[in-house]
Amino acid sequence: MLFGKYINQYYKKYWYLFILVFLSDAIVDMVQLLIPLVIGNIISSFESANSLNTITKPYSFSIWRPFYGFDGGFIIRANAATPVNQTDLFLTILWLAIIGLTIFLGRIGWRFFSSHIAANIERDLRYEMFAHIQKLSLSYYNQKKVGGLLSFFTFDLATIKQCFTDGLIFLTDLVVLGCLSFTLMAIMSWQMTLYTAIPMVVFILAGAILGKIESNHYKVASDSFEDLSDFTEENLQGFSIVKSFVKEKARIRQFKSLSRDTMNKNISYLKYSSIFDPLIEIILGITFFILYVLAIYSILDPTLPFAGKVTDIGKITTYAGYYMSLIWPLIAAGLLIDLISRGSGARRRIAEILSSEPDIKDEMNKKTNIEGCVEFKHLSFSYPDSDKKALDDISFKVEKGQSVGIIGKTGSGKTTLVSLIPKLYNLDKGQLFIDDNDIMDLRKSDIRENIGYVLQEGFLFSGTIKENIAFSEKQVGKIDLEKVKKSAEFANVAGDIEQFLNKYDTVVGEKGASLSGGQRQRVSIARAIYKEPSILIFDDSLSAVDASTEQSILKNIKKNENKLTTFIVSQRISSIQDADLILVLDEGKLLASGKHDELYNTCKLYHDLTDLQKLAKENKYGRY
Repeated sequence: MLFGKYINQYYKKYWYLFILVFLSDAIVDMVQLLIPLVIGNIISSFESANSLNTITKPYSFSIWRPFYGFDGGFIIRANAATPVNQTDLFLTILWLAIIGLTIFLGRIGWRFFSSHIAANIERDLRYEMFAHIQKLSLSYYNQKKVGGLLSFFTFDLATIKQCFTDGLIFLTDLVVLGCLSFTLMAIMSWQMTLYTAIPMVVFILAGAILGKIESNHYKVASDSFEDLSDFTEENLQGFSIVKSFVKEKARIRQFKSLSRDTMNKNISYLKYSSIFDPLIEIILGITFFILYVLAIYSILDPTLPFAGKVTDIGKITTYAGYYMSLIWPLIAAGLLIDLISRGSGARRRIAEILSSEPDIKDEMNKKTNIEGCVEFKHLSFSYPDSDKKALDDISFKVEKGQSVGIIGKTGSGKTTLVSLIPKLYNLDKGQLFIDDNDIMDLRKSDIRENIGYVLQEGFLFSGTIKENIAFSEKQVGKIDLEKVKKSAEFANVAGDIEQFLNKYDTVVGEKGASLSGGQRQRVSIARAIYKEPSILIFDDSLSAVDASTEQSILKNIKKNENKLTTFIVSQRISSIQDADLILVLDEGKLLASGKHDELYNTCKLYHDLTDLQKLAKENKYGRY
């Protein structure tokens, strides 16, 4: 059982299942305590028979006959003594059968309900975690790696699930069976019960201390497993790079080192976890020794103060049966401490995800339709983890339907500039405007719904081509095939798709592995066009296509210039030379802006880039 933020809500949500688990297990616990009473009374009856040649029997017939003879004050024995008959034996067997059946059905019940609780909580918590990480900003993913995040969804969630599968049962048995057993023992002899309880108190105190230490070691072991998961995922994703650089042995050595570290930290955790079993055995051994010594003395001299009502073999058997019933709650206490210790560590790790707040927030921003007018006003920007300015004093304005080309050396700030338009990072107010509205006053969802963003490396999801192109559909499974085909034609990939055996139903594989680099890029462009954006951003996304395909895509953009504002980041002059506005960036500053001919004559960097690419094109060994 776990308590804390992000967990407590499930007790309220599934309260009826918790009650059903508690009732099912509590009934089992109470009914099984009747067994020592029945057996003890049978032994007492036979013991009486040995001395009186009769078996003491209730005065009148009753279905409660097997339980008569308990001197705890609940049922009073009649004074009459008559010979035993078959009815007594039948009722005793019947009651034992009813007890056994009740225990059987009760255990099926609590297993069913507790598993249902655990499965529901695991599902809900996994959904809550996944939904939350979708809201987090890019800065979070710069700190957390994919492999590490996956360990939260597997290793830690499995631990949380086990806490609710087994933890509720351990707790119920500890409270109900433990308390009832202890109470019945105390009624028969509170002095003997007090003596046997002393080792249990020592165990509870020691368990609490060990549990705290174990919880801390579990978190350390979990963090180590997160690092191992991240390393494994990274190498599986980049296996082609590893092989091409012949780094298999080196990576194996690193994996072995991480595995050893994870193993050592798990062993350190298990050292504390494994103490509970021998500790329980020691406590049980000491308690049994105390119990047997006291029981022997109570039989030899029933007048001793600690003897209480435990004065014959039958009652000693009943008392011992209650104590045997107390053993499992004691074991359950140890298991519960161990489980809660691990669960607390997992809960804290999961809380790290759920308590992470997105950097970019929408306050009380009203819904706005985006037309496509963009204006930068003396914009300066630094990444959250850097003091260096990635962009410095950038100013320009783009009207709806215009195209903007952005060029510059590597690291000049081209990608940074276009990544600010979808509100991927926070800005100071008064620096970036869309349709004359400050971007910080607009909801990021409204902005991004109206922007088609194509990255340099086109990422495709496992599935069919049409599913990837129609990725922006709000309703899962709803695909407008005609719209998909028009988007594919815009991206000049329709011809390639038609040549596939299954056409638009072709499965692209993980990350689009079955497609070429150019095809993946063009499918990514089609995906951006499918959502019918007001603003289209190409972040060097034409680099993987040939010159002919590039010109075809640019021609399609020109046809839609009245309703589509386009930003094209490129290293190719041919990609941007027909743009309405060309920006030349250098070291985060806007070096020059204007049209192609103007910049060729006035900007040395642009002039040099143009000439170099012309030379490469003319050279038969060049890029073109």
